[in-house]
Formats: sequence, C-alpha cells, structure tokens
Amino acid sequence: MKQSPLVHERVFAGDFAKDYARKHQKIAEKFGREMAEKLKSRAFTIGRILDVGCGFGATAIVLAQSLPQSEVVGVDLSDPLLAFANKMVRDNGMGERITFEKADVQEIPYEDNSFDALINLQMLHIVKDPIAMLDEMERVLTPDGALFMADIRRSWVGLLDKVFKTALTVEEARALVRQSTLRDGTFSNDLLWWRYEA
Repeated sequence: MKQSPLVHERVFAGDFAKDYARKHQKIAEKFGREMAEKLKSRAFTIGRILDVGCGFGATAIVLAQSLPQSEVVGVDLSDPLLAFANKMVRDNGMGERITFEKADVQEIPYEDNSFDALINLQMLHIVKDPIAMLDEMERVLTPDGALFMADIRRSWVGLLDKVFKTALTVEEARALVRQSTLRDGTFSNDLLWWRYEA
C-alpha cells in the first residue's frame, strides 16, 4: 500500500487540534506510563526529559508524575495544543517541573547534550524533514541518554482508517534512522505501531 498524503496540516490548528487532544488523551497517557516504566527499568530517576512534538502535553505530565525528581520539557509548534498543555500543567500544579515551548522539532532550541532522556511520539510521518528532526534529537541527547520513539504503522489497517495510510512502514522508518545521525537502537512493532528504543 502506497503512502498517502497527510489528512491534516503538519501543525495542528483550530478544531482539529481540539478534537485530536480529546480523542488521544488516553493513548498519550498510556505512552507516558510505558515510557516511565522503561526509564525506571534503566534506573533513571533524576534528569531532564525532552518530549519532541509534545502536542497537548499528556505524555509529559504522566512522565513528570511518575518520575518526581525529573524535569520535563516539551516542544511543539501548535498554539492550541500548547495552550491545552499549559492548562493541564496549571491544573496539576506542576509548573515548576514541566515547561512547554513553541519550537520546531527540526531546529530544537537547546544546546548539545542538554537532555538525559528523549521521547518522540507520532511525529516521524508528520514532519517535513524527518532526518533533520532525528539529527536534532541526537544532538540534544547526552551520549548515554535514553531515547524512545513510536509512531503509527502503515499496514492493511489503512483500509479501515485513512490516517494509517499516511504513516510509514517499519522498513521506511528504519531507512530514515539509518540516513540520520541517530544512535543505534532496536525496532519493534505490533499491528498499529512501530517503536524504536536506544
């Protein structure tokens, strides 16, 4: 099945952004719990975590709640999603430990080796220049930092949900990682998602 063009804008806006946040709250929180457990399994308790393409912030908030000695930073370009994320931070009283910033994931505004862990969810198939994003992720992550990436996977599921037609196959994601400077890691996949961990 050939990859289809995106069914939405690259930067989520307006009613689409609101609907996206509402529909994806539970999956974002689930990923937060999954990433927190992976970090804990690596004995990660204290450090700076970057959520590259943080969207409406639910994953970052779960990470901060699960790892109370960590600092979490999220970057995204969507004004409505960032507004939602900042409201959630205020509502949860976590403003001292979570920061959301409007920034392009293809030009991350932090110095080299700024973060001890990095997550990137549902972004690789959306960004205009995925290799630039991957290179930036590698640049800002410390040499021994943990990296977790996941995205929807193009498969026959696209016959039922057109969003999955816009995704990458696991092989396409592997090819992009190989072309980038991103550190070596391991791919895995299930029916709906592929994951990369390093």
